[in-house]
Amino acid sequence: MEKLKTKIVARGDLQHRDEITVTWSSCVSMKGLRMFLAQAAKFMKRVKQADFIGAYLQTKATGRIFIRLPDIYNQYFPIVSKYFGRPLRLNKAIYGLTLSGKFWVTEFSEWLLNQGFVQSKAEPAYFIMYKDEKTWL
Repeated sequence: MEKLKTKIVARGDLQHRDEITVTWSSCVSMKGLRMFLAQAAKFMKRVKQADFIGAYLQTKATGRIFIRLPDIYNQYFPIVSKYFGRPLRLNKAIYGLTLSGKFWVTEFSEWLLNQGFVQSKAEPAYFIMYKDEKTWL
């Protein structure tokens, strides 16, 4: 048998607009990025970056969000065919969902704050950890 891989993506354009709440999530501005890098260079700080593979897929979906998988895929996945064509509640966010970005930013921001980082008031996408009054990480 050949290896069969798939990626299930929600069609956010088909979501009912009355069910969507605030979808805004913080994003880095270029002006803020330049300011941050200039400060890091001025104080000779090392800047680290992380990439989260499958970030949206690791985030818990809050609220009651349902999707329906099209019946046409029954032939490709006969073992789970009973789940196609009926509403399924999402436990985790998936790509394409209108609120996936907000779910990810909210969960990651809460984790950073619990680790001792402080969120910038001017640029909500920036988090700084202070070691003491003079030192920041």
